[in-house]
Amino acid sequence: MAIGIDTTKWKPRKIKGTPAAKFRNALAIGTITIGIAFGLLFTYIPVTKNLRKAAEALYEDPIEEVERKQMIASGLLNRTGATIKKIVEESERPDRPDK
Repeated sequence: MAIGIDTTKWKPRKIKGTPAAKFRNALAIGTITIGIAFGLLFTYIPVTKNLRKAAEALYEDPIEEVERKQMIASGLLNRTGATIKKIVEESERPDRPDK
């Protein structure tokens, strides 16, 4: 280092051990604590029962999606709703020889 330069007044190169680190940690702990508190309130307070029911509908798959997943899992070809309707209508026709 050069003579006459006071290196004790330089900015720290690491945040560890500084007041900014303490503030960062306190902010993170506060955010996590508030998030957990709101989550517990939302889950266990009976006032939010209707809100929970409304939110559950957002996580349910439509019937078509469930059927499509079952078809894929069973190894059948992936068919669209229109194709399935067409097959059902054809099987219900009275002029088929197997009827």
